[in-house]
Amino acid sequence: MTVLITGAAGFIGMNCAAALLARGDTVVGIDNLNAYYDPALKRARLARLADHDRFRFEKIDVADADAVARIVGGLPEGSAVLHLAAQAGVRYSLENPGAYLETNVRGQLAILEAVRHHGGIRHMAYASSSSVYGGNTKLPFAAGDRVDRPISLYAATKRSAELMSWCYAHLYGLPQTGLRYFTVYGPWGRPDMSAYIFARAILNGEPIPVVTHGDMRREFNII
Repeated sequence: MTVLITGAAGFIGMNCAAALLARGDTVVGIDNLNAYYDPALKRARLARLADHDRFRFEKIDVADADAVARIVGGLPEGSAVLHLAAQAGVRYSLENPGAYLETNVRGQLAILEAVRHHGGIRHMAYASSSSVYGGNTKLPFAAGDRVDRPISLYAATKRSAELMSWCYAHLYGLPQTGLRYFTVYGPWGRPDMSAYIFARAILNGEPIPVVTHGDMRREFNII
């Protein structure tokens, strides 16, 4: 099977690509290699995949609808799409809100339109976020909980992407699965995530800042 992975140079994207290649699939990866964090790390991740003859990469911004349509249009019948490209980071959404609308909303629309016009994509899975649960006080979160009270623009854009996917599934019968990731960490992970910030502070003998009086709990997913 051929699988298109958007955000292939990201932490989750690279690991998914490696797993798919290991089981014998063909992977087409796209990423814009932006500078939200050091692009050298993204290029290093791609280098781990470069030796596979069933892996192809193109530098493409997922919000570029024409480029996305070209890539998706070239996929064989029965291919799958794993849409992981996103502008991440809750705090950064306060500084650069436009980047979140561009990537997380326009990018989702570009992928959905390309998949719709292809007509032969067997399934599309996309990355949502646990942040869509917003101001919920019931713990632990569940799939059926309220998701209409986002408390960050990042969360609002991820929920918007979910709603667009719901509409396209209803209107055009596009088979999709949305995945609400909690904090994901592991080797080759994003350097701005708490696990790496804490580890760096410990190794350097620096204090770890504690918020909410130290009584906060957080779910993590490891790769």
